[in-house]
Amino acid sequence: MKARKWFTLIVLALFLLAPVQAYKGSQLARGPVENFQLTNQHGDVFVFDADNDDIVVVSFMFTRCPDVCPVITQSLKSTELELSDREREDVTFVSISVDPEHDTPEVLKAYTELHDVEWQHLTGTVEELEPVWATFGLVVQKAVIDAHVMAYQPGEASLTVVDLNNSSQQHMFALNGGTATTLMAEQANWSVNVSTSEFGRMLIGINGTDSPNDGSWYWELNLWNESASAWQASEVGMDDVDVLEQPHLAWLPSTGNRSSLPEPNQAVAMSMTVQWPNQTTPVVVEVQELTAYHLTKAALGANDVNVTIEDSTYGHYLTSIDDVSAPEDFSWWWNLYVWNESQAVWDSSPVGMDDVTSPHHVAWAPSSVNVSTLPSPVQSETNEEICNGHGWHMGSGEGKHCMCDAGYTWDEGDQLTCVAETSEEYNVGHSTITYIVNSNREPVVAWTGDDWRPEDMAADIRELLEREQLGGYQTETIPAAPVFMAVLTTMFAVATMAWRQRRKIP
Repeated sequence: MKARKWFTLIVLALFLLAPVQAYKGSQLARGPVENFQLTNQHGDVFVFDADNDDIVVVSFMFTRCPDVCPVITQSLKSTELELSDREREDVTFVSISVDPEHDTPEVLKAYTELHDVEWQHLTGTVEELEPVWATFGLVVQKAVIDAHVMAYQPGEASLTVVDLNNSSQQHMFALNGGTATTLMAEQANWSVNVSTSEFGRMLIGINGTDSPNDGSWYWELNLWNESASAWQASEVGMDDVDVLEQPHLAWLPSTGNRSSLPEPNQAVAMSMTVQWPNQTTPVVVEVQELTAYHLTKAALGANDVNVTIEDSTYGHYLTSIDDVSAPEDFSWWWNLYVWNESQAVWDSSPVGMDDVTSPHHVAWAPSSVNVSTLPSPVQSETNEEICNGHGWHMGSGEGKHCMCDAGYTWDEGDQLTCVAETSEEYNVGHSTITYIVNSNREPVVAWTGDDWRPEDMAADIRELLEREQLGGYQTETIPAAPVFMAVLTTMFAVATMAWRQRRKIP
């Protein structure tokens, strides 16, 4: 009887010692990725196989992406913070652009600084990147990216505010020249002196340089005329300028030389050029992307709703709306929500207002409010016939296309239908993919879309680190299987011998 117990325990031990497949993402069985070289955000060459011992987390993104990519970047940032210092020593994060014609090293550098991340963001020529995309199973369709970027219309963005009584107000995004001047001056750490009269607001001074009382000159507002490719004096006051239509402003003394103003950068969301008196070189302030901060400040300001937004080393944070402040005991706070188009629900934003870029619909509500009671923004075309019920429409006219849910793609190039993916190829536009690659450069785990949790991604990274005896797990894991098999074999032999001796079997 005792021998049977020994045998049962040994068999049970064998099962317990067998490797467990515990990945939370989709486990893959692929060959190694071929080595490649690309250029990082600092203009340096990055070699994929430079450190063969590291586990690599590979994501794909493009900086003009208004929704998915910023979320993935912030989620990867949170994943990195989930890992210990020792674990991070054996993990390399890499983000590869799928929009190289726009994503130059300089643009990638600005993107990493905006999101406060330091890992490698890679770009190159289309010829250099195409084999990289192919080896990771990506189908990069430029039409999707271009339509996705062009479809963002700030004038269609909205802001919803819900108070403690669950009453709500909705405001459209409006940005006038006065608010834009204040926002860009704030970005440059300049003060602004403005006077108010029955005719509206007038700029008196910028950063301590005020126009003289004798009227010998005044601050003149100029707007960039795109069709004429020239600066022109504004015919209206700054509060009557629609910056969403005319995003490039210039201020100079009325006695200044307008022809000395440089042409604005059309790739940025908005800009302000300032020509100081007696200074030959104008100063340019650029806003790369509009954010939920700009939307909040502008939409509420345009509707005369008081809002208090503090600035810190971690970015802007909202403390009061309509003179209602969050309590000091943190029993509730003003929480930011982002409208999830594909699921038609409000999601609590995982990032601050500065990191919600190119916002469509955002909401502010006390954290104590039930999110399911927040009213939906005005939406068009929300029925099962849209994108076969697996996505939503973006853009208009010839640029109109489906933004397919994760796991779905266009049907044979038809931009208005979404069908289930049938292979390990991933269309990059709205949805994308992130891989965890082992030290043999084999993709082991895949995470699609942007709705995964950083703690789950970190758990998969730890699982692979442990299996490969990296990240400080060398002394924390069980001995190798062959050693255990030898020990168990000896134990089994001893138990068998004891049993035979009790039965007096030769």
